[in-house]
Amino acid sequence: MRIQPVITPAGVNSATLLDEGAVVEPVEQCLAHLTIIERSPNTVRSYANDLKDFFWYLEHRNLN
Repeated sequence: MRIQPVITPAGVNSATLLDEGAVVEPVEQCLAHLTIIERSPNTVRSYANDLKDFFWYLEHRNLN
């Protein structure tokens, strides 16, 4: 898993989480919401890192 910086169509910096090149949809929805409500790009990236750690933990514990 890795964090991918993105720029929205409105030109706002954001981030998303990729797993083997595919977007992790639950994380994308959360990060998109934070971007829409105009949270700082640093805040969005921080959440992305925390969610990456959480999803890594779930994957390695074989939890869905």
